[in-house]
Amino acid sequence: VLQEAALLAWLERKQSEGWLLVGLEQTSESTRLPDYAFPPRCVLVLGREKEGLPAEVLQLLDSTVEIPQLGLIRSLNVHVSGAIAMYEYAASELSA
Repeated sequence: VLQEAALLAWLERKQSEGWLLVGLEQTSESTRLPDYAFPPRCVLVLGREKEGLPAEVLQLLDSTVEIPQLGLIRSLNVHVSGAIAMYEYAASELSA
């Protein structure tokens, strides 16, 4: 777990090295995870379970993805969400 200032600096460095920043967050512009084509060089950014990603981090992101859900539950444990997103990334790499 990084402090926010250190995280912002690290994310900016990764962007300058050519990595795309992909946030796992529900926004008005998020792409459904199954519909998203992951770039080969991406950093998957996850936020805190209750607060999500800070606004400063959201502004840096190249794109956001969300996990579609049915029913009344609108969020998943961050570990579960991360595992689902990493599975989708790995599956897209294996099928490429």
